[in-house]
Amino acid sequence: MDKKIQRILNIIMSCFVGVFIGSGLYRYWHFQKYPELYFIQSAPWYTSIIVQGLLTLILLAICMIIKVIFMEKIEMMKKIALILGIVFLTLTFIGGFYVIDNHGEVNAGYAAIPGLWTMICFGYYKNKKQG
Repeated sequence: MDKKIQRILNIIMSCFVGVFIGSGLYRYWHFQKYPELYFIQSAPWYTSIIVQGLLTLILLAICMIIKVIFMEKIEMMKKIALILGIVFLTLTFIGGFYVIDNHGEVNAGYAAIPGLWTMICFGYYKNKKQG
């Protein structure tokens, strides 16, 4: 049953990535073909791609957390470290997109602080795995 759940989650995650890539390419093509439609908007044309990318990232993180929960050969502290690492990695990417979207005018700590916690959590997981 565990392998079946892992396969289903892999398929779901692949579908999320495929839909994101396909819709992003379509939006880029639509912008190239009809740029005058996007001049009316107050936001840049790629804003919808960024929002969908962040939502896809969150859905992928949720699927990865579910995969970690169903791992049987890992003790509880290592599972918690791995789950927190995935959460902080997601927050790092979200913070990075936020800084980029604001043209670097906001504090880079929105990405750096979760990135530091990501390294701490994954480092703990890796050291406990080897030891």
